[in-house]
Amino acid sequence: MNMDQKIPSTVDRVQLIALIIGILGLAAGVLGIFTGNMQRFFQSYLFAYLFWLGLSLGSLAFLMLHFLTGSRWGLTIRRICEASASNLWLMAILFIPLLFDLSGLYVWARPSAVQASSILQFKSFYLNIPFFLVRAVIYFAIWIALAVIINRQSAVWAKNEDVSARERLKGWGAGGLILYVLTATFAAIDWMMSLDPLWNSTIYGLTIIAGQILSSLAFAVLVLNLVPGLGLGREWTLKTTPTPFKDLGALMMTFVMGWAYLAYFQLLIIWAGNIPHEVTWYVNRVHGGWLTVGIVVAIVQFVLPFCLLLTLRIRHNLRLLAWLGALIAVAYLINLYWQVIPNFYPSQFSFHWLDLALPVGLGGLWVGAFMFALKRRPALNETDQASLAQ
Repeated sequence: MNMDQKIPSTVDRVQLIALIIGILGLAAGVLGIFTGNMQRFFQSYLFAYLFWLGLSLGSLAFLMLHFLTGSRWGLTIRRICEASASNLWLMAILFIPLLFDLSGLYVWARPSAVQASSILQFKSFYLNIPFFLVRAVIYFAIWIALAVIINRQSAVWAKNEDVSARERLKGWGAGGLILYVLTATFAAIDWMMSLDPLWNSTIYGLTIIAGQILSSLAFAVLVLNLVPGLGLGREWTLKTTPTPFKDLGALMMTFVMGWAYLAYFQLLIIWAGNIPHEVTWYVNRVHGGWLTVGIVVAIVQFVLPFCLLLTLRIRHNLRLLAWLGALIAVAYLINLYWQVIPNFYPSQFSFHWLDLALPVGLGGLWVGAFMFALKRRPALNETDQASLAQ
């Protein structure tokens, strides 16, 4: 199969437009600060930031899984995942603004609140600003190091077909996945679960990881269709599409079910246990209009994709899969909004224009950097192209 793997020049225009949109979106956010919405700015910034960070981390996880297993499906989206993971340095920089309002975002960062609560005093050995910052530095150091090492070794394999580089990638995939699960879990606890420091969930980190992986796969399938030259033959039909590309639909189905399983059983166990300080987290999200948001997330991120992906016609049709991927990505953004914002407005639905401006602003910068990295990723070598065409 002859595959054109050159990224078209139109990507340069998309990159420029994305950067302009990003700058304008962030400028609007800064304007929100000066118009008396500083508190809401940081609240909206947090959930928007977590969404775009999740795309990079989920892509990094896919890369490590691909190299560990030697999968053929991973070849279809490898260049996209490499470019997405390359954005982790950008996300480290964009994390800095959150540090200017830690006491506004997190109850445990307020000395008066800690003094008034025996539980917060007990947890203060872990939930304190210095240790919070140290852990954040460790997380980003590990994530960026993994992304740099894996991308470099992948480039060596792509250009020279160096077998030793392929073996090193397998090793980094095995160890890197362990580090990813550990660091992503603790980051979810630090940055999201600790917004309500009296609430606990033993599988919360896994639900976030499942959402990151699902959203990154959805994004990769979308880009695979939108950017010619990534291996998607425009002439392929349902019958002639190579198996590795068809596997993407099965993978999406798997992670849709995995995310739903974790989210549902977390709800079921906590609700059945009826422990006040645990069930309150859900109570705050089923009153005052928040229940509608939760139902939308359940339908768009699970029910609808699950029903559609049951059919081969959709699961093996990359164009329909791309539309579905876009829908899943938007649903995951709404899901993060539903998880973060009710901590500040419990049982009272709240929406602000910054909730749109900041995801768009951060997304513009993220997409611009992504396009820059995508253009520089090496094409698949002959060995990988032959494997992909089978």
